Amino acid sequence: MAIGTIQKSILTDIANAIRVQNGGTDTYKPSEMAAAVLALDGSKAGTPFQAAAASGTGVISDAVFEGIADAIRTQNGLSETYKPSEMAPAILALVWDVGIKMRAILLADGTLEFNYRDGRSSDVPGAVILDAWEVDAEGYVSASARPWDDVKLDVRRVVLDGDFSQGGLTDASYFFNGFDSMTEVRGFEQLASVPTFDQCFSGCGKLESVYATGYAATVEQTGSLALFGCDLLVGAAGYVPPYGEDIDGHLSYGEDGILTDPDADAREWVACTLYADGELVISRDAAPHAGRAVACAGHLCATARYQAIGVAPWRGCAQPMLRATFAADLAALSYVNFNYWFHSETDMAEVAGIGNLPGIRHMDFAFYGCDSLVSIDLSGLDPSQLESMDYAFASCAALTTIWADADWALPAGVSGFATFYGCKALVGGAGTVFSSSRYVSDVE
Repeated sequence: MAIGTIQKSILTDIANAIRVQNGGTDTYKPSEMAAAVLALDGSKAGTPFQAAAASGTGVISDAVFEGIADAIRTQNGLSETYKPSEMAPAILALVWDVGIKMRAILLADGTLEFNYRDGRSSDVPGAVILDAWEVDAEGYVSASARPWDDVKLDVRRVVLDGDFSQGGLTDASYFFNGFDSMTEVRGFEQLASVPTFDQCFSGCGKLESVYATGYAATVEQTGSLALFGCDLLVGAAGYVPPYGEDIDGHLSYGEDGILTDPDADAREWVACTLYADGELVISRDAAPHAGRAVACAGHLCATARYQAIGVAPWRGCAQPMLRATFAADLAALSYVNFNYWFHSETDMAEVAGIGNLPGIRHMDFAFYGCDSLVSIDLSGLDPSQLESMDYAFASCAALTTIWADADWALPAGVSGFATFYGCKALVGGAGTVFSSSRYVSDVE
């Protein structure tokens, strides 16, 4: 530990700067100054005592100034280095966000937290605050007008604290627009009295969940293009908004709602692991197989009614997906919606274990454009809950055979527009050949 001499006046200046900021009259030993700087919060006790400059020099450890510098950086969030003579001005330059107001607070873990209270604080355990901005109660006319726009790609989730609704927000338009890394929003019930949500979630391509407890809107709520590009967002009942959707009528937990109650989340998710040998394994167990190299991994919501190409987490992986395997543990799922899972998987030539999927309800575009698929075995698959198979096997140009159990029977009313469109090589067990007029009933 280095020891050196220092002008006593520098220590006096630092102590005086601390007292200016806290309005106090305490005196400080050099070893107490770092803690005193850390304790500053913008509040002032009264008229500060200011000591006269002392003359002469003293001997002091470098660790004292290192501690003071660290405390200053903790307070101002900067990475600057400070000479002892620069510390008093740096302390005097500290400012605090005080007063009762709505704030957006960025945390080090990627959380953007919204609350309404006196001063900056967080309800997130272990939170480290990086920055904060006052929220305008009248909202914003564009995404670039909101003060947190520069950090939109750093946000991993949004948390609305229990006091935020007291701030009087009247317009949530553009609030989360373009948060491309955000996967969830919690506390959305705090916005139940806000009427307008234009483009609120537009461009949130990774958003999967909007959690709200006891949501009950107190006003009519609308929002043009509020759900534009939210292809992965899944509501409590499996609803996924189509591309470019407004928010009108979708702030609910129902069949067409985007909200999920965190205390009653019945959605079920499956792990999707693409190995370096080209096999995709879909399972409830996310742990990779021992000894196998993983090319990419992610998950899908088994109960989601997806409505867009590219929702699968293996899309864009450098390793082509050559075959898909459905693990036996999938049989424990409540039911499955299968829309778009393998859309345009042109390299996939084999599918195994599809009979492990229980209660399939929707298969729209499930195998659309799978050019390398010659046959598929549906043995063991229970079709009794199927509701739609629109374009399920369309444009599978090489598909010649679909195997199924002898007692395969579709329920009445199942939709199947263009189920086999473009399947010109397909031949049924009774010799039925492709016809552009054949729809889902012909899989019976």
